[in-house]
Amino acid sequence: MSPDAATAGVEISDTSAGTEIHEQLSGLMNPQSIAVIGASAKAEGWSGMAVPVLRRLGYTGRIFPVNPKYEELNGLPCYPSVSAIPEPVDAALMFVPQRALPDLLEECGKKGVRGAVILASGFSETGEEGKALEERLREVANRNRIAICGPNCLGLANLESGFMGLTAATFPEDMSAGRTALISQSGQLLMVLLARAHDQGVHMRYLVSTGNELNVEAADYASWALQDPEIASVCMSLEGLRTPSRFLDLAERARAAEKPLIVLKLGRSQRAARTALAHTGKMAGAFRTYEAVFRQNNIVSVDDPLELADVAALFEKCPAPRGARISVVTFSGGWSGVMADQAEALGLPMADFTEETVEKLKLLLDFTPPVNPLDLSGNVNNHPERWGASLEAVLADANTDIMVVFIHQVREAWRGRLIDPVLELAKTSQKPIVVVYDGGKVVEAGYERLAADRSLPIYRGSQQMLKALKRFVDYHARKGVGQADAATPEIPSEAAETVEGLLAQGGRSLSENTAKTALRAYGLPMVRERLVRTEGEALAAAGEIGFPVVMKGLADGMEHKSDAGLVHLGLSDADAVRGAFADLDGKLSGHTLNGESAPCIVQKMVKGGVEAILGMQNDPDFGPMILLGVGGVMTELLDDVALRRAPLSYRDAQEMIDETRLGQLLDGFRGAPRADRAALEDAILRLSALSVAHAGTIDSIDINPVLVLPEGEGCVAVDALIVKPEAEA
Repeated sequence: MSPDAATAGVEISDTSAGTEIHEQLSGLMNPQSIAVIGASAKAEGWSGMAVPVLRRLGYTGRIFPVNPKYEELNGLPCYPSVSAIPEPVDAALMFVPQRALPDLLEECGKKGVRGAVILASGFSETGEEGKALEERLREVANRNRIAICGPNCLGLANLESGFMGLTAATFPEDMSAGRTALISQSGQLLMVLLARAHDQGVHMRYLVSTGNELNVEAADYASWALQDPEIASVCMSLEGLRTPSRFLDLAERARAAEKPLIVLKLGRSQRAARTALAHTGKMAGAFRTYEAVFRQNNIVSVDDPLELADVAALFEKCPAPRGARISVVTFSGGWSGVMADQAEALGLPMADFTEETVEKLKLLLDFTPPVNPLDLSGNVNNHPERWGASLEAVLADANTDIMVVFIHQVREAWRGRLIDPVLELAKTSQKPIVVVYDGGKVVEAGYERLAADRSLPIYRGSQQMLKALKRFVDYHARKGVGQADAATPEIPSEAAETVEGLLAQGGRSLSENTAKTALRAYGLPMVRERLVRTEGEALAAAGEIGFPVVMKGLADGMEHKSDAGLVHLGLSDADAVRGAFADLDGKLSGHTLNGESAPCIVQKMVKGGVEAILGMQNDPDFGPMILLGVGGVMTELLDDVALRRAPLSYRDAQEMIDETRLGQLLDGFRGAPRADRAALEDAILRLSALSVAHAGTIDSIDINPVLVLPEGEGCVAVDALIVKPEAEA
């Protein structure tokens, strides 16, 4: 059962509706009144720190401590129970043992509480007993329409309003709100990212440690944050998805809002996936599938936790770039070369200065040429004013889309001379300005000044910066193209009925010829062939099809025919056909296909063409995923494939080809004729249509190879396999 099917009946709201969950989340994320249940006078614990922290951060809503042991806490009346509070309560912070939670949650429901933060652990992440307790909490919460953060979490915070429901050992000193939301299924990872982002001058607006996601998931928090016009981006650290459809709905909302989702997907390795399951009770999905879904929905995927802040800094502090051309200004020839090499390796183009810019720079340079990267070297030492003038000239250059300023080890007295002109330009620039301030502790004061100013993205290393810049540029390039509609090739009206009839046959997989019949029903081009059971039938088929031919044996459990020695290629005459049939007849003796004696197929030997693999895997999270790559016997070794979630658009099909070596091969590699790319694109879209139409009855499809013939001659599949779900077999 898919995660969507497993949870559809118990969540607070239906994903398609969305409105009610956002209303409940407003009570949780932006409460006007808070009950601190289990509040205490113990200053060393969070039950005692919660009220003082709320006051320190400037929370202006009503605060109601709840604990029958006290009549007053922190100068506020303390109530024996939630029901005793004489005013409405939006949210509850719950500092109580896990066993007390169901009854307290019932009381909160009667009070009209809309959201609660449950910090306690010991639920589904611990085993069956904990899972049962979590299910009981879910039932109480959903029945009372209470949005739950947690359990097994560090909580959440709205730094704009001063609401701090987040528990941690330390916080940055300045907790003023920024324009970024950070949502993590790991609480400790959230706190490390918060601290590192602050070091970089990136302040958060919303912080959420989602924990076990009782009835509110990471995607729900992100969707709520996107409604805030001040939000520049939403960063997410995900171990897995409980309800993938919610995440896909979030991606659509982000696209409509023109705000990026920046996602770190954990659980890429098998060991990390097991850790994710033990940690939060969520099984991590296959990383390659997630990457395909991210790309298709223009979600910015990062490889390292610290990259979240690196990329978020650009979206928060920079205007959208008009292109990808970079100009670098520094005062080191060595670092100029390093930056040029790193940018080229990442596919980021360096700008060529216009003649006008070159002439401006000639007047400012005594020792170095006016080229990009621009090395000012001794020019700045002797004429400090040339630093700012050079920056202005480069930023104004018509070919410069993004300016990178590299500042490294400098004398203390020079700090202001270098930093002030950059900050001044940032006030009015319509182009992104990015600063790399590197040189170790001796220049840390300069870095800290730029970070504290918060007007420019700042990095300690060029590689770190360029990697983030590449993701920033790629996002805006794809955003500019826009979303493409799913393509719907013309499919015969009887195709669906034909395929379902074939799938109704027994066995876990369809034989090669039956699979080809199913694929042919949707218009996918198949090689000409005939099923044969005797030598005479084989000779007749070869004569009808025309030499040379291929002969294969078909049997249950022997889907990989080449490995089993069941393929004879290049049979050019009748004697070759007789010999091949005799060999296959011997190997197939005692084997069956769908309860009958194992047959052979004779098919046309197709020569030439580019070999591709085309397939589908029905993913438990995202449904049919279409695969394309370099085909043939080397497919698994080369591992050169692209994935997309069906249904596909024409652009998806085109991008899949170009993501692999197929793009070059189809264009005519090393003098070969150009192949029929349009025919392959059509085949991809037809497989997409078939996969969507039969998502419930097909587990996987493997068409390998598809031979893409010279331009105008089409393409043809010479082998195919269709596997049904285990329940359907």
